[in-house]
Amino acid sequence: MVIVMNSKTTVKNILKVSFSNILKLLSGVLVGFLLPKIIGVSDYGFYKTFTLYGTYVGLFAIGITDGIYLKFGGFDYSSLDRERFRFYSKLFISMELIFSAIVGLYAFIYLKGDNQFIGISTAIFLFGNNVTGYYQIISQITGRFDEFSLRTILQSLLTSVVVIALWILSCYFNISISYKIYTFLYVLIILALTIWYMITYKEITFGKSIKSFDETKIYFKFIKIGTPLLVANLCSTLILTLDRQFVNVLFDTKTYAVYAFAYNMLSLITTALAAISIVIYPVMKRMDNRKLMYNYPFFNAAMLVLIFGCLSIYYPLFGFINWFLPNYRESLPIFRVILPGVALSSTISIIMHNYYKTLDNEKRFFIKSVITLAISGLANYFAYMICGTTISISIASVLVTVLWYIFTERGIASLNKTIIKNYLFIICMFIIFYWTTMINNWILGVLLYMVLFLIAVCAIYKSDYRIIKKIFF
Repeated sequence: MVIVMNSKTTVKNILKVSFSNILKLLSGVLVGFLLPKIIGVSDYGFYKTFTLYGTYVGLFAIGITDGIYLKFGGFDYSSLDRERFRFYSKLFISMELIFSAIVGLYAFIYLKGDNQFIGISTAIFLFGNNVTGYYQIISQITGRFDEFSLRTILQSLLTSVVVIALWILSCYFNISISYKIYTFLYVLIILALTIWYMITYKEITFGKSIKSFDETKIYFKFIKIGTPLLVANLCSTLILTLDRQFVNVLFDTKTYAVYAFAYNMLSLITTALAAISIVIYPVMKRMDNRKLMYNYPFFNAAMLVLIFGCLSIYYPLFGFINWFLPNYRESLPIFRVILPGVALSSTISIIMHNYYKTLDNEKRFFIKSVITLAISGLANYFAYMICGTTISISIASVLVTVLWYIFTERGIASLNKTIIKNYLFIICMFIIFYWTTMINNWILGVLLYMVLFLIAVCAIYKSDYRIIKKIFF
């Protein structure tokens, strides 16, 4: 029996988050394409170094937010014990302040020049990002997506205003703009929105809170149950960023800037898909396991079709980069190699990982991610040692992503007719993408890609169309 996953409430929530993500996507376009032009290749490399290390600051949440996420997923906000959550909030904020101070002090004493600035900025970002993440978890588990969406909208608007202002200063007033200026303003926006979030959730932040040894034990229990999810998420992040880390360490700043720019274009797709991931876990949590397992291959099929359809963005971007950002055209071969991998990595993070969490198999996902991470490290190392080029590292990254997809899926379901179709579709779309992107005329390339994409979808999923439509529509 197929469960109709999206009730009116679920669709409404997805639309809310989708709208905010559209604005986030537009903001990402401005930042992604105007900022590199404003600050230049070298400074862009330093800025992307900041964002690279910024992806790791979630480690300092030490599993607490993940534990709350698993413990209270599906609860109503009104059912949360106010005094208990005030205790959780105050303790978490205090811990993040301490971690932020330690990282900042280390950067101030031991790092110099640009590395010192990046280290201190990362320390401040650590506090804002993790405290915001704590409140966003509250928003997600309780279905309060209005606050989540509003905060995303505000951040998108503010960062867009900052980039446009810097662009005007650079183009019309001939003022030299450093990456430090944008990084400082960006971190300032994050801190301002963190304070806004604390005020929005003042009922569980300020006022009388429970103070007892038992509550402290429960708090540390969050760490215990949340750490596997935290480390699993970290491993997933590392699998996706390890090639960038290799390039950042082994190559010069300009080379890293070009490599990071390719991934910046990749984020246009992942940002657009984030709404599904945010909403889907609380929905899955309310479904029984039998229906979950029945619908799994169809969820994957729908996600693969959606993402491979989005890959058509490569062709207009190819023309745009050659025209608007010629200094970054060396990123296009890298972008071409890594782009199909986003279909697999997004399916892992949006569908498969949520299945592991819903079925309480987080430890299994963690083990698989650790093994994949080790393979990724070896693959990137040998790619560098044998070829010594960034393109070889990106190829290794895609191959590891394919392995990660197969390895992770083996922990959820055994082969069946629809899963075999999914693998056939993946193979066809990889071949179609790499073949059509060899065409120099990008307009002809995108038309041919879309025609072959539609033929592949109709030929492979014709018999599954009604089931997939019933699940999602």
